[in-house]
Amino acid sequence: MTETANAELAVELGDDYVATLEFNRPPSNFFSVGLIQQIADACDELAAGTSCRAIVLCSAGRIFCAGADLGGDRYPTGVPGGRHLYDEAIRLFEQPLPIVAAVQGAAIGGGLGLALAADFRVAAPEARFAANFALLGFHQGFAISVTLPAIVGQQKALDLLYTGRRLNGEQAHAIGLADRLTEPGQARAEAHALAAEIAASGPLAVRSIRETMRSALADQARTAMSRERAEQDRLRQTADWKEGVAAVNARRPANFTGR
Repeated sequence: MTETANAELAVELGDDYVATLEFNRPPSNFFSVGLIQQIADACDELAAGTSCRAIVLCSAGRIFCAGADLGGDRYPTGVPGGRHLYDEAIRLFEQPLPIVAAVQGAAIGGGLGLALAADFRVAAPEARFAANFALLGFHQGFAISVTLPAIVGQQKALDLLYTGRRLNGEQAHAIGLADRLTEPGQARAEAHALAAEIAASGPLAVRSIRETMRSALADQARTAMSRERAEQDRLRQTADWKEGVAAVNARRPANFTGR
């Protein structure tokens, strides 16, 4: 077993050819451009060798990922002229190893997008899933425009995107958003078991099958994120966006005016 770690990401590669990537940005595991870059770098490094055949993506604490920190820099897409968040996110769709996301708590907004980038999602009953962008007066991102309807169907995706409603683990499993539902507190263990089952298959065959089944997804994700980014930039200038962020931070319903 080999381990590497820094303040935000720990990588553990087991003897069963399964690597566990655990990110840690307490208390809500908000992502940043740098965190997504670190996850993508780790995936690329693991894929370059022969000791890893599947990846478990998980997080420390009670929350899987709450997306962007709206109380901080409003939307951490990157510094002007630097790498944009979606420049790093597309790398998760391009790398060749299967990823199983262990969702033990809330996967909200962009955090849902991160979970949807994985091949599979294993959820505990206490998990919470929400594409809450419309409740912020905002447009979805992280390629949710293509991943969500591909997983749950167009109509269910529209329902979740228009309303921003939250689903628990059982509800998510019922519509296919979570592939496996575990006992409370067992999401990571079950995700590892699934990843180990995948890793026991022929590694060249799994990579080849994955390329066949997901080859178009990276291009679709890139196109979607280009549209998403443009709409997010446009809507970020509106009064509704400012009201949506203020309402979330104040834990009150938003009063949108359509401006």
